[in-house]
Amino acid sequence: MSSKTYVGTKAFGIKGTLLDPGTVKKLAEAASLEELVNRLRSTPYSGVLSGISPPFEARKIELALRERLAAVHNSINTSAGKYEVMKLYYLRHIAWDLKIALKAKALGRSFEETVEYLDMKAEELVGRRDLLVKVLSSKDLNEAVAALSGTEFHADIERAFASYQTNKEARFFDLYIDHTVLSAISKEYSNNFRVYASPRATDVAGVGAIVSADVDAYNVLSILRSKLWGLPEAEAKGLVITPTHRVTSAVLARMAGTESVQEAVKLVESSYHVPALSGTGDEQLIDSVEDWFVHMTKETASKAFYWQGLGPGTTLALIKLLEFEVGNLAAIAIGVETRMEPRVILSKLHV
Repeated sequence: MSSKTYVGTKAFGIKGTLLDPGTVKKLAEAASLEELVNRLRSTPYSGVLSGISPPFEARKIELALRERLAAVHNSINTSAGKYEVMKLYYLRHIAWDLKIALKAKALGRSFEETVEYLDMKAEELVGRRDLLVKVLSSKDLNEAVAALSGTEFHADIERAFASYQTNKEARFFDLYIDHTVLSAISKEYSNNFRVYASPRATDVAGVGAIVSADVDAYNVLSILRSKLWGLPEAEAKGLVITPTHRVTSAVLARMAGTESVQEAVKLVESSYHVPALSGTGDEQLIDSVEDWFVHMTKETASKAFYWQGLGPGTTLALIKLLEFEVGNLAAIAIGVETRMEPRVILSKLHV
């Protein structure tokens, strides 16, 4: 069996384990975290949840859920063969933990305080745990940045460190770490797009469509957040990942040169039919833009199983859908923990 057929078949099999809307609704209706965990024990997440015990916390539940996400992704990668983009998307799990570690260092938190928010399973699966521990064990942020020398993240993290020293905005680490990952993904797809061609001779919801959606979302949101956090226009433009897709380099340059976040958001409408967005301030408006891109990307990934045959398109779509599912379940855990009404929890999910 070819790697294309194998990974595609595996993706279809795993898709059958995704939680249906009815199950998600019942989970959101849990009266306590203990009840939520008990309900999750009848799902594919049962195995990872066996590793946590009462008293339950939303944070611990999310870590367990993310452990399964990393394990499934890694199992797909072992059979991915020539589909390097699948392996590069795995860097998102490493990046998630790295962001937490570096922001904790920026905020002066100790190893013990930070490690509670990490399980490092993603790193263990690919032999990179020691590097994260080295970052966490650094005496300060400067030493933590130096610890990443020689890794694919180092150049962008140095840029993030410089921006942080000027603005004291720890979220610059999110922005630049994502730049590393998506730049590598974009480069791989652009250089080898024929490898990822759909067996059905259509690009609808294939690898290219998903990469395009992710790059567009990053480019737009990085410009908006750069503007919000006071990053100089030239540096904001330097974050743009090329080749661009529906949101062109020209549009992004115009966004970077606008006087306000609101003006920049309006320019996105020349590339996408973005609905009227809500938000009482710039931060909330950017969150609304991000939510719209998440919804659009989820729709794109969902379509892959109708338009794509067995191959990389369905496999990458499966990974994306699992990410959305884990995000939804984590949001449910937080909602249950803070005693939100089920209808409020459900309104915050991407379903």
